[in-house]
Amino acid sequence: MCGPDPKRTEDRWRLRVGYDGRPFLGWQRQERGPTVQESLDTALAVLLRHPVACTGAGRTDSGVHARGQVAHFKSDSVVDPAKLVKGLNALLPRGLAVRDLEPAPDGFSARYSALWREYCYRLRDSRDPLDPPNVWHPRRGLDRKTVAETLSWFEGRRDFDAFSIPREDGRHTFCTLSMARAVEVPGGMDLWIRGDRFLHRMVRSVVGFCLDVSEGRMGKGEFDRLMSKEQVGPRFWAPPDGLTLERVGYRDWTEPPDRGQPDARGSRDLAPPATREAMFQSTSVGTISDGETRGS
Repeated sequence: MCGPDPKRTEDRWRLRVGYDGRPFLGWQRQERGPTVQESLDTALAVLLRHPVACTGAGRTDSGVHARGQVAHFKSDSVVDPAKLVKGLNALLPRGLAVRDLEPAPDGFSARYSALWREYCYRLRDSRDPLDPPNVWHPRRGLDRKTVAETLSWFEGRRDFDAFSIPREDGRHTFCTLSMARAVEVPGGMDLWIRGDRFLHRMVRSVVGFCLDVSEGRMGKGEFDRLMSKEQVGPRFWAPPDGLTLERVGYRDWTEPPDRGQPDARGSRDLAPPATREAMFQSTSVGTISDGETRGS
């Protein structure tokens, strides 16, 4: 009787998942409370009848939402992907859903195969009881043009050390933002940020700085000093409420920009195109992610 082939590897699957971040302590499994990763692993193990470990494209923090988080897992027990998606969504907790599932090519990694990740921070002028969960209402009115102009300063390849939680692993803090633009929407504005990698709480720090400039507490001088790793005093960090991981880009599996992105048809981009293009062309832009995933 022949035994299993030692050279054979398990089938690899990839899925997209969306979630309301409020009930979860982020993506990554931890002992302190419920996480998205733990919920997915548990539901998959029940349906596939063996332990499963999902790897995500981005480790969103507590309270941060996702519409296009990508994850992969290994299993030889998937018979009907559509049926598995239906079963998962019946088991998963409220506020978490698998959107699609398909076989992944050999070597695919949700984290390391990603070329870029795209976040959106949604700001609204006033509170509406029927607002979706992924918006935030600043206490003061915003100068939208100033916020949009400030956001465009971040495009290109820069050292974001001052715009993230300090790290102790010795890795570099350079990131390339291929898009940092604001779109006007009814009742507010959406800030879209797309980059090859993100540091811990980097997006919330960038958004907070834009609001500081809008309110006159910071300016271009403080931006330049922060990029030079100089101290500038207390700064505002935006809360997780308005932040959503929207999409993750791959060579063969990328959703179209159809959620109001600046490059979507009909969007109202607030940044002056000529100024943005001239600034962006003066910076060095990378194309491949090195696996850093914490932008929230």
